Amino acid sequence: QSVALGVAADSGKEMYVQYCSSCHGRDGRGDGTVSAFLKVKVPDLTILRKANKGVFPAELVILAIDGRRTIRGHGDPKMPAWGEIFSREAKDPKTTEVVTLQKEKLIADHVATFQRRTSRTGTINFATGETGSHRQRRNTEQGFV
Repeated sequence: QSVALGVAADSGKEMYVQYCSSCHGRDGRGDGTVSAFLKVKVPDLTILRKANKGVFPAELVILAIDGRRTIRGHGDPKMPAWGEIFSREAKDPKTTEVVTLQKEKLIADHVATFQRRTSRTGTINFATGETGSHRQRRNTEQGFV
């Protein structure tokens, strides 16, 4: 496990769970535990690549996570400005911005693992390689459907 500036390289998933999953859900589908209580619909993060012509919009995801910089056309921020929180959490004022950006990038990299693509057999989850039809069959066999 490599550590740079106090941020573990494999901690994107853990940070996503800590900061994002209550709204976006553990799988990024917008079904987190508090999403039903929000005034705005929480976006499905699994379709970001599809909504962006097949390219994962990493820079826009990082900007949305940061929240301190306005994204033209997105209006008022509807989620916490995690960049402010990450900046306050930084231990060394000399590296605050680097650590903040590194955390945002690690979370964005984890969100990229949620991306789905369509195949002849249905949706494929890039993180698991599982197709929609495989998930349906597994869920049926386990009594979830």
